[in-house]
Amino acid sequence: MITVKGNITYGNKNIAVNIELEPARLTILTGPNLTGKSLVLRCLYSKAEIKVGRLSVQDFGIEGLSCDATESIKLAVYVDAYRTAIQLYELLQNKFEDIKEVLKGIYSVVRGDDRQLVQKVRDDIEFVEKRVKADLDIAMEIKSYVDDYGIKEALDILFQLYEQYKQVAKDHDLFDDFFPLMLSVEKEGFVWRDTKTDARGRGLKALSTVYAPALVAMYMLYAYGASDGRDVYLLVEEPEAHAHPVMAHFLGRLALRLAERAEERGYGFRAVFATHSLDFLTGAYGKVSKAYILRRSPSRIYVEGTWDGGSYIPGLSDPGAYQLFTR
Repeated sequence: MITVKGNITYGNKNIAVNIELEPARLTILTGPNLTGKSLVLRCLYSKAEIKVGRLSVQDFGIEGLSCDATESIKLAVYVDAYRTAIQLYELLQNKFEDIKEVLKGIYSVVRGDDRQLVQKVRDDIEFVEKRVKADLDIAMEIKSYVDDYGIKEALDILFQLYEQYKQVAKDHDLFDDFFPLMLSVEKEGFVWRDTKTDARGRGLKALSTVYAPALVAMYMLYAYGASDGRDVYLLVEEPEAHAHPVMAHFLGRLALRLAERAEERGYGFRAVFATHSLDFLTGAYGKVSKAYILRRSPSRIYVEGTWDGGSYIPGLSDPGAYQLFTR
C-alpha cells in the first residue's frame, strides 16, 4: 500500500491530498496536471534505502504530507525525461572546465572576503554542472548494480518485442519507426545506435530530443538488470516525453514485458510511471499492471479509481469531444 496524505501549500491556498494506492508490479498513474502523480513518485523515492536520481532531499516537495509505503525499496531510480539536460552538459562541458580553471587561478591570488566570494562562485558552478550532468551520473550509478546476465535478459526481451512490432508493421503496412534509438552508457558518456539505419555514434550533441525516450528505455533495461535479488523501483515522470505516439506505445509495452518477466523470475523489478499519454498507457496495460486515475477539485487531490483497460479516461479520452464542439 502507498499512501500520500496531508496538505500542501499551493500559492495562496492549502490543498488537501488523499491518495491511497495498491501498487502492482507495474503501476501507471494518469490524470490531469497537478493531481499528485509526482507526489506519489517522490514519496516512494524518499522511502528508498538507495536513491539514484537528480532529486536531493530538499527537492522532494512533500512537506506537509505523510508518505507511507509498505513495500520494501532497496533501490529507487527517479527519472524525468522532460528535465534531462545531458545534451546541454555535452555542449557546455569544455566551458565548465575553462571557467573552473580561471576561478582556480583567481582563488590563488586573492585573500580574505574575496577568496570566500570566489569559492562561492566555484561551488555554484559545480552545483550547476552536477545538475545538467545528472543523467550521466544516474546512468553510471544504476549500471554499477547491473550484472551481465540481467542486462542480457533485458535486451533479449527488448529485441523480441522489436521483432514482433517489426513483423506486425510489415504484415499490415504500418508505421515502423517505433524504436529509433538505443542508448548505453560508458564512463566517457553515452553511446547510441539507430536500430533502423544501423548508424551509431558517441555523445548526444548531434541528436534531436529523440534521445529522451531512448534514455527512458535504457533506464528500464538497467533497472530490470539490477533487480535479481534486490527490490528496485523505477520511477518515471512522463516516459513518453518527445516520443512519437507509436514509440510511446512501444515503451509502454516494453515496460509491461519486463514486468511480466520479473514476475515469472521472482525478480524485484517494479515500476511506477506518471503519464499523460493514452498510447503509453494502452501499451503498458496488462495482467501485471494497474492504472490509477488521479483527479482534483478546487480543494483536494484524490484517486478517482482504476482503469479497466477500455473505458473512458477523464482527460485522455476527451480531445475528440473538444475537437467536435469547439470548431
